Parts: sequence; C-alpha cells; structure tokens
Amino acid sequence: MRESSELSVKDAASEWFVRLRHHAVSEGDRAAFEAWRDADPAHAEAYREMERLWAGLDQIEHPTERLDRGEHARAAIAPQAPLGRRRALRRFAIAASVAALACFGAYGFAPAGLFADHRTGFGEQREIVLEDSSTAHLNTASALTVDFTAGSRRVVLHAGEAYFEVASDSARPFIVEAGEGRIEALGTAFSVRRVGDAVEVVVTESRVAVSGQGEAAKHLSAGQGLRLIDSRLDEIANVDVATALAWRRGRMVFDNRPLGEVLAELARYRQGRILVRHSAVESLPVTGSFSIADTDAALDTIERILPVRLRRFGDLLVLVEAEPAR
Repeated sequence: MRESSELSVKDAASEWFVRLRHHAVSEGDRAAFEAWRDADPAHAEAYREMERLWAGLDQIEHPTERLDRGEHARAAIAPQAPLGRRRALRRFAIAASVAALACFGAYGFAPAGLFADHRTGFGEQREIVLEDSSTAHLNTASALTVDFTAGSRRVVLHAGEAYFEVASDSARPFIVEAGEGRIEALGTAFSVRRVGDAVEVVVTESRVAVSGQGEAAKHLSAGQGLRLIDSRLDEIANVDVATALAWRRGRMVFDNRPLGEVLAELARYRQGRILVRHSAVESLPVTGSFSIADTDAALDTIERILPVRLRRFGDLLVLVEAEPAR
C-alpha cells in the first residue's frame, strides 16, 4: 500500500506540474494546486522533485537527436556510457517524459483528464457501474467524466479507452463525447478509444450513431467500426472485434502490424517511455499476442524475433535500436 500511495502522490505532482505550465491555466487552478500542495508535506516535496528534474535538463549533455513530437520520439544515446553518464541518462529519462507531457500532453490525458470523475493509471483497468445501471469498462490510462440529468446521459472520454454496456432508457439518450466525436448509443454495447486527436469506435451489439463537428452521423452495426480524426469520419469498416477488444481479456493482439505501432500500444500499458532511435525499424512487421500485464515480456519477445536491440534504463526508459550489422 505504501508503494501505491507514493506513486499516486508522484503522479499528482507530475500532473500539477504539467497543468501549471499549460497556457489555459486559471487562477482557480492555481488556488486548487496550492491547496493540494499545502495539504501534506509529501505533496510539496513531490512537486519540488518535479521542479528539480525539470531544471536538471540543462545540466545533462543534450542528445545528438532531439525528441520529436509524436508517439515515436527518438533520443540518440551514446553506447558504452560511463557510470556518471548513465546516471544522467536515468534523470534525463524522467525529465524527458515530463517535458513531453508539458509540451504535447500524454495522449490527451494531462491536463484534460486531471479532474475527471473516473480514471485509471498505466496498466490499470476498472469497471464502473453508472447511476442508470449502464457499465463503463475503463482500459489503461483513461479518464472519464459523467454528466447525467433528468433528460440526458452524457459521458466525456478525455483520454484512453472505454467499453460501454448501455442500459435501456428511451427518455434519455446515452451520448459519449470524445474529442470532436459524438457517439450516441441506440441500445447497444460499444467501445470508444481516444488517442491524441484520433477517436476509434467499435460496435459489438446493436447500433450507434457517430458524428463529427458539422458532419452527418454515420450508423454502425455490430461488428463495424470507424475512425474520426479532426471531426472527419472515415468510412465504416468491418472490424475483428476479438482483436480490437483483446484488452478486455488482458491481451494485445497484432497481425502483421508495424513495430512503431506495436511499441506505441505497449507504451500505453507501462510507466516510463519507449523511444525509437532508428526510424527504419518502425516498419518491421509484428504478429503476436502479448499480455498487457507483462509488457517487459512482450519487449523481450520483440527483441528475440526482430533485428532490434533494446537498451533499458531502469523502469523509466526503453531505447529501441537497429541491431548492429555483423
């Protein structure tokens, strides 16, 4: 229990650090932060640690390649680093993660979901029974806000992924908002996944109506799905539901998917970051089924079957490189 408590304090400190550097931070946000910080000396110390990590960036030798925006950021780290350099790299791994959050957000999870009604951490899944007896199953790193009134049932998915089993109520439509998308249940079970600006919807029972800003709704039936990016709806497609919802069985399933995509998916289930140094390896095909509870085992398998080499820096950073030519 102690480890869990310490981790939640560090998570909160990191999120406050990010939020206070966001251009939209309000005076109310600052007042709420001060109340949180002053409530416990451990909170203040955790926040000071975030500040020290951030300031420490200037004291670490810069990588030969900058961290690029996106899921597959890269950092060039010299092999055969001396002990002092390796310690600096460990600090860099933490600070780089905080820097990436502050600049771009973590899949929209911070700061948007900071004050959501329901949240999950990395690798965590939760089942939430809503007041109308509908059920929301939250996947890893997800944030959900619920707003039920006498005339409507509205849910906002700030980040992550959720599977909804909707209770029938003809007088109150059940609507999920995710990014620019609006998904209305028509007596159904379906999943919604939001990663950055992209929203994916998969229907397992009955139908849903999906619309973007200024676009007519498209109706999906069981076994169908679509993507929405920047309010633009892709064409409806048939979906392998078992693969798309493998996370509900504790699995990640890939069928000839590029390594970059696989690593981005693995990163959703673990603390720290996975960075690709050599972009050429991102297109290597991966087929397999991995446990979401053991991403280290998945990485070990990838290293064994593909021409890549992994460098691990504690739990904070995994660097993926092309295997040296022999």
